[in-house]
Amino acid sequence: MSQKHRRTQLTAQDFQFLRHSSHVAEMHEDHGFDDDNFYHEVECFDNDMDLFSNSEYPDDDASVASFASTSDGSLPPTPDGGAAKPPKAPELKKDAAASISGLNLRVKAKKFLSKNSRAVSGAVTGNGRRSVHVKQQHHAGLVWHAQAVCDDYFDLKNCTQEGQLKQRRPVPIIRASQFFADLEYTGGKWIHRAPLNGWPGLTDLEVVSITGKVKSMANFRIRRYWNNDTDQGKRPAFPENVRSCRVTLAAPKYTLDGWSADSPGHVWWFHPSDETFFHGKNIIDNFRSLEAKEGVVEATVVSHFAHRYAKAKEGVKDRIVYHSAILVEWSHGKHCTVCELAFLNGVGGWGGRSNWQEDSTSAHPKLLKNFPAHMIAPWNSTLAELRIQDVPFKNWDEFSVYLSQHEGPKGKKDHRFFDVTKIGSAPVTLACRTQPSIATYLNNYIRHNREYHEESRNCQTFAADFYRLLTGDTHVKPFHPICQILYHHHE
Repeated sequence: MSQKHRRTQLTAQDFQFLRHSSHVAEMHEDHGFDDDNFYHEVECFDNDMDLFSNSEYPDDDASVASFASTSDGSLPPTPDGGAAKPPKAPELKKDAAASISGLNLRVKAKKFLSKNSRAVSGAVTGNGRRSVHVKQQHHAGLVWHAQAVCDDYFDLKNCTQEGQLKQRRPVPIIRASQFFADLEYTGGKWIHRAPLNGWPGLTDLEVVSITGKVKSMANFRIRRYWNNDTDQGKRPAFPENVRSCRVTLAAPKYTLDGWSADSPGHVWWFHPSDETFFHGKNIIDNFRSLEAKEGVVEATVVSHFAHRYAKAKEGVKDRIVYHSAILVEWSHGKHCTVCELAFLNGVGGWGGRSNWQEDSTSAHPKLLKNFPAHMIAPWNSTLAELRIQDVPFKNWDEFSVYLSQHEGPKGKKDHRFFDVTKIGSAPVTLACRTQPSIATYLNNYIRHNREYHEESRNCQTFAADFYRLLTGDTHVKPFHPICQILYHHHE
């Protein structure tokens, strides 16, 4: 077997993988694979080990750092929590210089890669921004920004006709008197325990700073009224003579790696047939339990597809934005499963709506009823999650009927998709393709790189990566030419 794709430095996880590969070699005959298929198997595992290792992802920070690679241009944390040195931006392929739809993709791609190859000091925030003022020791978890307003604040954009603040705003908004009265001092930190602006997932937040815009000559400047570094022990308070201010808060450390401390991984799996919902490592534990009771279930066929979102009237960007996903068929023949990557909290923060559930347009979707409260928080367009949902179809043919029924311009009918395209379909060739194994691959993938970028780390790049792993197709690429330019397979 060729070793050209192997890294020169073997980590502890490499040796763990090699031991696993030996185990696969011993059992390949029992699975009915011929020699050619089997050796493709091991090489496929070999090349994609960093992302889809069958071994569970290490929990300690040092192991996570050693397990991550920067082949996709991301900046994994170093063991001491600092920012890693930015990798060299990959050169654009010469054949990708063509213009599409009047856009100079080469210039756009170069600018994007140049921008994203720099190390950024600061925390990735829950509101889709980067906070360069929050020092390393404070952004143990996700950083959120909220707007604190005076008690007589009234704006129909954020208030009801009766003057009450609207709940669950994308950027949480709170009355200053209520917020500051709810703070408690513990362990040298000021903590807000109650759900922020009605978001059940925003609890136990540490106050990091209080800032505001101050007019200075013809411009505005940012004034820092309170900071946890310089004002430790001093109770935070609403600034005098202002109508509003921005409060920066930090969630617990585990939120960088999952929705709960005991189940790391920003991936969730919904089973609508029995209305069960699991996230993170608990998905793997659940499948292992089911396997012990009901027997082994294996992935058999995988399909790669893409679509645009249905709009009443499409704009220029709408015509080039495609969503890609993977449909997995199982040996039990009861249902299929849709696997997709999207930005963090996009379902929990948007009323539990999903295009793969028939009741998506209802006021109280079944998916939302089963969402844990701690997963209902504002969406974050800079971080990613994996969404895995069972659908009541046995194969692609049945699933494609569902797509056709919901395809068309958005209007009176429940149309959700435009231009549905099946990119490819093939048998699953992995030796270890049971449900616990598939769940482990997915959890490792999202824990390896938690970022979301519209151009280079998105649904299309995940679909290409996952399809390649499951089928061994080394020629698969993201669906749209724009994503193909920036795509770099995760080896």
